[in-house]
Amino acid sequence: MAGSVNDRKSTSGYCIFVGGNLVTWKSKKQNVVARSSAESEYRAMAHSACEIFWIKKIAA
Repeated sequence: MAGSVNDRKSTSGYCIFVGGNLVTWKSKKQNVVARSSAESEYRAMAHSACEIFWIKKIAA
């Protein structure tokens, strides 16, 4: 998502579904100013991947 005009920080979010059921979601302003939209997207993907790995670990 585009950065805020006040502080130029992007907001990212995700929803994780298991078996068609929502198990977690998050929407948060990123704590750093990204130099590009690609960097912002990568940060969001990395955070959501960590959450997915954690959910897979506790579900196993």
